Amino acid sequence: MSTIINCSIDVKMISKDKIKVHANGSHYWTFSVMERKDKDQYGNTHYVVEGQSKDERDAKAPKNYLKSSGKAYNFGSQDGGSSGATASNAYADDDDDLPF
Repeated sequence: MSTIINCSIDVKMISKDKIKVHANGSHYWTFSVMERKDKDQYGNTHYVVEGQSKDERDAKAPKNYLKSSGKAYNFGSQDGGSSGATASNAYADDDDDLPF
């Protein structure tokens, strides 16, 4: 059985200084998907937290809890079902008006 966690975030909440540019020109942003203690009112089971550097973790800097939500879906169950999960395009057009 496989699990996928579909999440959505408000990209305006991403700290631009956390986006790292690689030598090849690619842009990387580190984040963690965390499991909620309890489901929210919409059945969401996960949320996204912006990644921290070792120095930030050592200094116990506050985490940037992003406006986010997510649900886990299990695939390949014994009955062959997919929990009703759907796929979507993960890549937007170049002129998507993102803030970075």
